[in-house]
Amino acid sequence: MTPKEYLDRYTYLAIPSPLNGTRLNCGLTGYGSGWNFRNGKSGAGAAIQHEYAVFREALRKAHHGNAHTPCGPVFYFSDKPLAQIRPTEDFYADSLVRAYVGKGSPDEITDALRLALAVGRIGTGSDVNGRLPARMTVEQYARDFMTLDCNCLVGNFYGANPDAHISVYASPSRRRTDINDVRQGDAIVTHCPQAPYEHVGLIEEWQPSGSSVRVKICEWGWYGGEDMHYRESTHTVTQGPISSLGIGWATPSNAQKGVTTFRYVFAPQTSNVPWGWS
Repeated sequence: MTPKEYLDRYTYLAIPSPLNGTRLNCGLTGYGSGWNFRNGKSGAGAAIQHEYAVFREALRKAHHGNAHTPCGPVFYFSDKPLAQIRPTEDFYADSLVRAYVGKGSPDEITDALRLALAVGRIGTGSDVNGRLPARMTVEQYARDFMTLDCNCLVGNFYGANPDAHISVYASPSRRRTDINDVRQGDAIVTHCPQAPYEHVGLIEEWQPSGSSVRVKICEWGWYGGEDMHYRESTHTVTQGPISSLGIGWATPSNAQKGVTTFRYVFAPQTSNVPWGWS
């Protein structure tokens, strides 16, 4: 799977309804992780944290009848059926947390949305725990409660830790030093001392010509549709100011006004493919 194909799994997410099997479109647009900063607003994650807590109570009620005791680290709906969910299908508590905290893979977010539909957190009536639903449609629910950030996209694409610090992708041992050595799937890290490890993305296309390159980058650096996450641009490639980090190009910082940072290119942490498995 290419970086763009994996990005599309978020941008154009569609899930099968656990109620009737209908395919539901619910592409993601939200940016942020943790229980605080979301979509450019500090504190905006509180609403997501609250919804996760209410969802978890409804899930527990549906699973074993007690909203205050956990389902367990891995659980099934074999003893107490739920909608059209297969009794052999496994769900993971940690995966559901990652979906709500902005670190979920497409599969983990799909599971969370299917379960939210099945227990009534999405819809027009009360949920299985007697609470009013959070949103009427899965599209609205995904828009308001499911987000990701740059290292979530890159980490999940590689099948690695989606919460790893951006610096782990910028190992000098994996730096690219020749414009002709860059490959699809390489990581691109934005870094300078004034704006350290500001951003990370993935290279989809790299077409060099002399010292210039036309590049297409997949990234999740802000909220919005595909135009915010997939872009094409042309640059002159040079040795970066930090020689141990290899080549790339200068770019204005998005975090520090007036600061010029640099986008360095690195080979992946692992050559194991296919990527984008989760």
